[in-house]
Amino acid sequence: MKISLLIAIVLFMSACNEQQETEKTEPANTPAETISPQQKTTADKTVLIGDWMRTDADYRIQVSELLSDGWMKAGYFNPKSINVGKAMWSSADGVLKVFIELRDENYPGSSYTLTYLPESDLLAGKYYQAVEGATYDVEFTRKK
Repeated sequence: MKISLLIAIVLFMSACNEQQETEKTEPANTPAETISPQQKTTADKTVLIGDWMRTDADYRIQVSELLSDGWMKAGYFNPKSINVGKAMWSSADGVLKVFIELRDENYPGSSYTLTYLPESDLLAGKYYQAVEGATYDVEFTRKK
């Protein structure tokens, strides 16, 4: 009886040691490991700089500078210069986005909300035409 009890205690202790060894060798999830690979990527914002031509008309966006606080220097032409009231860029989860609000005659708050598509080197998104109150799908290609 004493031998059986002794064997049971030894087996129990051995099982406990194996459990502790397994816990020590399995790494705990760290915050960096819980972030998906897409979230770890950062986009090169400088790809936004340049001249962009709308694919369906003679409208052009000219991005000349990206500021670190999310603002950018941009011009808009149809084909003459139209006043840009606000121009901003952002990057989240490796995706670059652009917002441009126009403030000029016939452009009282019209705006572009665009996403950079690196695989095709396009700015694509929506154009809100404030006078009509309508929204259109648009694309801009890089002017070479």
